[in-house]
Amino acid sequence: MDLDERVSRLVTTEVESQYRSIFENAVEGIYQTTFEGRYLRVNPALARVYGYPSPEALIKGLTDIAGQLYFDPKRRDDFKRAMAEEGIVQDFEAQVYRADRSVIWITENARCVRDSTGRILYYEGTVEDITQRKADEEQIRLLATVFDNVADGILMVDRDLIVRAVNPAYENITGFTRAELLNTPLDFLAPGYHEKTFIESVWAEMAARGRWMGEATCRRMNGAPFIAAMSISAVQGTDGKHGHYVIACSDISLRKKQEARIRHQANFDLLTELPNRWLTTERLEQAILYAARGKSGLAVLFLDLNGFKQVNDALGHQAGDELLKQVAKRLRACTRLSDVVGRLGGDEFLIVAADATEPRVGASLAQKIIYSFADPFQILGREIYCVPSIGVAHYPDDGNTAELLVRNADMAMYAAKQNKSHPVVLFEPHMLSAAADRLDIENDLRRAYERKEFVLHFQPKVDSTTRVIVGAEALVRWQHPERGLVPPAAFISLAEECGLINMIGEWTLREACTQFVRWREEGHNMKSVSVNLSPTQFLDRGLTGVVERILRETKIDPGCLELELTESAMSVDMESAITTLGTLKAMGVKLSIDDFGTGYSSLAYLKRLPIDVVKIDRSFVKDLSTSMVDGKIVEAIIDLADGLGFNVVAEGVETGEQAEFLRNNHCELLQGYLFSKPVDAAAFSGLLDRPPQ
Repeated sequence: MDLDERVSRLVTTEVESQYRSIFENAVEGIYQTTFEGRYLRVNPALARVYGYPSPEALIKGLTDIAGQLYFDPKRRDDFKRAMAEEGIVQDFEAQVYRADRSVIWITENARCVRDSTGRILYYEGTVEDITQRKADEEQIRLLATVFDNVADGILMVDRDLIVRAVNPAYENITGFTRAELLNTPLDFLAPGYHEKTFIESVWAEMAARGRWMGEATCRRMNGAPFIAAMSISAVQGTDGKHGHYVIACSDISLRKKQEARIRHQANFDLLTELPNRWLTTERLEQAILYAARGKSGLAVLFLDLNGFKQVNDALGHQAGDELLKQVAKRLRACTRLSDVVGRLGGDEFLIVAADATEPRVGASLAQKIIYSFADPFQILGREIYCVPSIGVAHYPDDGNTAELLVRNADMAMYAAKQNKSHPVVLFEPHMLSAAADRLDIENDLRRAYERKEFVLHFQPKVDSTTRVIVGAEALVRWQHPERGLVPPAAFISLAEECGLINMIGEWTLREACTQFVRWREEGHNMKSVSVNLSPTQFLDRGLTGVVERILRETKIDPGCLELELTESAMSVDMESAITTLGTLKAMGVKLSIDDFGTGYSSLAYLKRLPIDVVKIDRSFVKDLSTSMVDGKIVEAIIDLADGLGFNVVAEGVETGEQAEFLRNNHCELLQGYLFSKPVDAAAFSGLLDRPPQ
């Protein structure tokens, strides 16, 4: 062998060694395969990509590339077609199985090797695992989707506060277009709404914490301001400094208006727009503090409208409401801006006059009010005269707390009511003894509770068709040791005035539930027991908690308890009533409107009330056999209830003719003396054992 040949072989051996090293140590997978789909040669990198311990194991294990390797075998056909047509594939992506049958993404670059006749000898190419890249791309796609579809407006700005990205939500919120904002300095705050210190504090917090959250007043394209809930987050750059900022905002203007309205409703009477009892009392307490500091006085005027009930009865609650509105306007006209005019509820108003250093100041204001009320009120086209009774108490002579001043002014007002010729009365200490009689009755009521003098009577509700007793209404009675059995009409209103109604009402509710559960345990299959709620009970904020506690204590099925309330109980604050009823309804109890048709019936609100039952008032039932008008009213109530999905109970049924009329008009339940008067629990048990009549 000559020298040239030896040199040539050495060079060839060196080149082969270099190529072998590249093949064995390449990061990418390298392969040669037959046209039919068998591997001829593979490098260790490809074995690692596909999860095999060695190239030999891969060649031995993968004998059918289309069937064993490709997640979608059709992709092998696509690969072969491209090789046949182009002789090369570039960036060919596919999902493949690894040895453990997990699926990964790969990208291939390959060429077709042919002989001198054009016949395909084999394929050779490279493979790269791009599973992570695919995951990253999907993540980026999802983030882009979120960016474009999220409800919050988003701006991305660089460290120089130049806008670099805007999402569609920000365009929708502000009216600015992306083209108008991109590559412009950040400018989103409404001018004139923020102090310079506000902006400085935002960026100071950004510098310290890399994040700021809060509320700001921003501007729309048309210049209109809106309140936004905002967050600013810093994105760290490769140099470790804040490279970009992401600003997210949502328009909370409507929520702010709703919150303001809720605060207003919580503090102001919805009808007259005067401060309500809570806010009036709070302002009185503040006035007392100021008076104490300044060593001055103040006057408290307690005002009640004479004849207001008659206006309601004669002209309806719409007239009564209009009267209250006009009364509120006259009271404001008679007082100073520094005075407080509030409505305590019903037809009662309270006025707090600051700087009333002498009793004549309060009396003078009261006389001014009486004089202004001498002119009639124009109510629904009629002239209505409504003269108030006013009681006056002064700080500090008549009391040094809000509670004492209101109580004493109230007591003076009662004295004014008893003497129509003196509509204004100043509080005097001897009035305390005049209130002793009422206090005695109040004490009797308190003792009645403590001595367990209250008893429950029950009146049955019967199915109008089968005459089977399906329910009972619980009615509280007072077994007075001297006066005998006292009906609720004789003491409930006094209990409301004395603040005892909630205590009595809670006892009634608990006893009724307990007795009902006892009847069910005895085998009586009644569907429900109903309990009346007085307006005072219904308006009490603790009502829902009381009902929930009694349901839990007595273990009564909530669906078997029916709470009855009058329309007037809801008329003071209908929105609050709807909320309370919704809470009770969520507990599962049934809700009933008692004396339907005699109170404040707004159909707009009625359709929103979660009511189950309406009770036709006895005044409509009484003359069914003789009055065509009452008959039409009853038919209309039943049709209305049916249309709204309510059940109907008719009370005061005393004759067979009334029962037959109601049954023929599809009134489901009847209640009245025709079946039984209210009786005690033992007697009611006897009624349950008696066959239907």
